[in-house]
Amino acid sequence: MAVSEWTQPGLLTVVAPTMVDQPALLWVSGILTFAAGLAIVLGHNVWGDPAAAVVSLFGWMMTIKGVALLLVPAAGWTALLGAMHYPAHSGVYTIIPAMAGAYLTYAGFVRQR
Repeated sequence: MAVSEWTQPGLLTVVAPTMVDQPALLWVSGILTFAAGLAIVLGHNVWGDPAAAVVSLFGWMMTIKGVALLLVPAAGWTALLGAMHYPAHSGVYTIIPAMAGAYLTYAGFVRQR
């Protein structure tokens, strides 16, 4: 997602507000995000290794985000996007996920087993 935002700068600024305008899409996204996050938490709740901790943290974050997508009304998401100044800073919000993804890719391919 981060790379697509960097190569197509306006993509997420169109997708995020459009998604908020579609309650059914918020619900489906919430169900899928919650299910994926819960699967990670139940199958990989490991905190001893740094890379494993990042995966577990993502699982918990996805679970919480899925619940939020299911419970927070569209007006709340609109207010959040406005408070984040999302269209103006959308590229900035992709830096942390990109760094985490790069770290996990590195750890997965380089690590000695």
